Amino acid sequence: MSQYFVAKEGIQKGPWSLDEIVQSIQSKSLTWNDYIYDEKANVWLFLFEFPLLTDVFNKSFKNPLQKTKLLNDYDLFKDRLWYILKQNENYGPFTAIEMIQMLQSKTLYEYDFIWRQGQPAWQRLADVHDFRPEKVKEIYESLSVDEQKKSAAFFRRRYPRAVYQCEILLHNEKKLYNAENLEIGFGGACFSLEGVDFPLESEVHLHFRPGHEVPAFNAVCKVVSRNGFKYGVSFVKVSHLAQESIAQYTGQLVKPKAA
Repeated sequence: MSQYFVAKEGIQKGPWSLDEIVQSIQSKSLTWNDYIYDEKANVWLFLFEFPLLTDVFNKSFKNPLQKTKLLNDYDLFKDRLWYILKQNENYGPFTAIEMIQMLQSKTLYEYDFIWRQGQPAWQRLADVHDFRPEKVKEIYESLSVDEQKKSAAFFRRRYPRAVYQCEILLHNEKKLYNAENLEIGFGGACFSLEGVDFPLESEVHLHFRPGHEVPAFNAVCKVVSRNGFKYGVSFVKVSHLAQESIAQYTGQLVKPKAA
């Protein structure tokens, strides 16, 4: 029987069997936002991210997600297949088009976790193949001419992330940290910082050192995801000039705001 190490509040425990982990979750000595070490991937994952725990996690919601018989013939873009994880509760199902519309309205972020039948585990939207730029283009081309006219601006505004490594200073009104930024996009960033535990939804202040084509800038951010030592944040407050530079760096054009 396979054994796994888990981590809670920075303290490693185990090795435990999968049954022992499930019992600990049910007794609330572990939560779904604690970590499990995936030896194959050589990475710490949230418990709810671990494929072997997906079925248990899906049944833990107030409105459980039960396995149903997969349809052999369905429209990946227009059928309601997708569920979203927000504050430990599931929402959905939504179509892929609705998911992208929520990205644009900033009710859904690339760092949020999503799932559909046939997907082995909950994954960040940015890591799901069905929402990569080429797939989004496919969605657009699958629409009728009238639908394309209505959606043209919406699809143009989908902002990609890009590798963007630079030093950042970070503080949470308690302590100042030096961290390394890894990726950046119009709506947020991803940075790496060991030895700290920023809760999801908490607010942090970042100062980005100048790098590549983006000048130094400050941003008030919200922590929206964590994977090991990597944190995903969404921008809550950032200057329009900084966003223009980020958009140009990631290959997008942003119209200046009206005076």
